[in-house]
Parts: sequence; C-alpha cells; structure tokens
Amino acid sequence: MPPEKPEFEWENIQVGMVAGERDITLTPEWVAAHCEGVEATRDWYEKDSPFGGPIAPPMIFVNDILQIIDENFQRFGTIHAKSGYRFHRAARVGETVHQTVVFKNLYVKRGKGWMECEMTVTGKEDDPVATYFHTSVLSLTRKHEDEK
Repeated sequence: MPPEKPEFEWENIQVGMVAGERDITLTPEWVAAHCEGVEATRDWYEKDSPFGGPIAPPMIFVNDILQIIDENFQRFGTIHAKSGYRFHRAARVGETVHQTVVFKNLYVKRGKGWMECEMTVTGKEDDPVATYFHTSVLSLTRKHEDEK
C-alpha cells in the first residue's frame, strides 16, 4: 500500500521544497485534445512547423502545477490569485519533457497564507522549454493563526 500523501497545509510545505516532478510525453492525441478543448487551430500543431515538425501549443502545461501538487499532497483546493509564463522554445509533439514544481515563496498578507510556485519544463538535455509561475491563497491552520 502506498504511503498516504501529506495534507496540503502551511506546516507541510517549505520554501525551496520540491512539490513534485514527472516526465511526460507530448503525444499527438494529448495535443489534439488540448487544441480541441481550447479551440486552438494551427497547422503547426498537426503538421510541419518552422521548429522541425509539429509542436505543442505553449499553454499545454498550464494546469500541470496543480496536477503535480495533487499527485503529492492531499489538496482540497486553493484560490488561484496570479499566474505567469515564460516560453523558451517550442515543445515538439512526441517529445518527452521533465516537469519540476518548487515552492518559491510563502508569506502572510491580510491574514491569509500565500504560496508562490514555479514549474520548470525541460527537454532531455535539460534545455529549458518553459517556466510557469503560480500564486494561490493557502488556508492557514489554526496553529498558525494562534501564533500571530
């Protein structure tokens, strides 16, 4: 039986901690499903592109930060506050990439806990593909509130 995942709460995360990581392959089916879901139409996603074959839309990884956190923590939910993206190169259909999510900052503002995460997506040679930034409101536990 796999070990139980820790609760996603203030005391269980630390700045610099890796929230999780995984390798994923950009299959043609996944790219097609994403394109259909967001109504993205461009020949580059199915045929040749200036990048040497079909590529994936740059926003294909946008939800992966929270998916990776959910794979490693028991998370009921958070309130999404802000996000940002930096695209370094096109991800190619058929390519396997590595994703790593790190907790970059934790702070209290207006009586709420805030969490900033960063997900790096790299190719097989550790070359950067994209960097995604995510900020959420994270519930403070009673223990933390009592320390104020």
